[in-house]
Amino acid sequence: DFLALRLVNGNDCAGRVEVFYNGTWGSVCSNRMSLRTAATMCKHLGCGDGGGIATDFQYGRGSGPTWLDHIECTEHHSSLWQCQSDPWDPQSCNNRAEETHITCTGNQKCICIWPDMFLCFADREKLRVVGGEDECSGRVEMWHQGSWGTICDDAWDVADANVVCRQLGCGSAVSALSEAAFGEGTGPIWLEKVHCKGTELSLWDCPAKPLFGKNCDHKEDAAVNCSGYSPLGHVVLYLFLLRFHSDRPRRPATGSTRLSLPVVLCIILGTLLCLVLAILAGQIRRARAQQR
Repeated sequence: DFLALRLVNGNDCAGRVEVFYNGTWGSVCSNRMSLRTAATMCKHLGCGDGGGIATDFQYGRGSGPTWLDHIECTEHHSSLWQCQSDPWDPQSCNNRAEETHITCTGNQKCICIWPDMFLCFADREKLRVVGGEDECSGRVEMWHQGSWGTICDDAWDVADANVVCRQLGCGSAVSALSEAAFGEGTGPIWLEKVHCKGTELSLWDCPAKPLFGKNCDHKEDAAVNCSGYSPLGHVVLYLFLLRFHSDRPRRPATGSTRLSLPVVLCIILGTLLCLVLAILAGQIRRARAQQR
């Protein structure tokens, strides 16, 4: 059976916990619920590595089954389905006051663009291509409500594919493919009738229709074939999609010599800045020499 996890009555990273099982969304009971388990749910949802259990029940009460109870996760678990729990039962707890409400702290990644100035974004939405020859071709999948799902190929065209390729840092689109060109996906089909202009910086900026019912199946999974990996595209994407963050991130451990992506990008941007300053200095000297 298909399983899914979501938070309701709040936002993507805060709310009452619900799981999809046996064709029905239902609540999760909070007996023996630990902060580690809450953090595992947040990680499962792409909402960072930390979370807390809300005790004020601000996200309302459910009305469906209460599927799970006594969930126990450890630091080795990255998905709720890996954790131990009581067997699935539509009446795992009878008291709605035992339903689980969590708030995730989020997970921010930052790059430096100037000393003490950083650009950050929340790692809450994800996009990938699978089944192709490399990371720049394949079936388009998006992460939503705790699950990877596909996109229906209705109205799928090169403009849509261009946005996907740009968001992945894979240059421009060579082709927009339909009818499960790279194989059929599994799980949900999250979107249909995506209508990008081709100039959007992210697929999330394009008008689209959430898929309800069975208007599309996995034989119609959308796919892309991109021109190739573009390091500059990644830099531009970070600069446009990230938002300013006022708090300086914690420094990485000094015992490690491994360069992370933010550090590499910081070095690249610093080098570009030095190059621009050197060109400007040369032009100023040239202008002064001409005046003399």
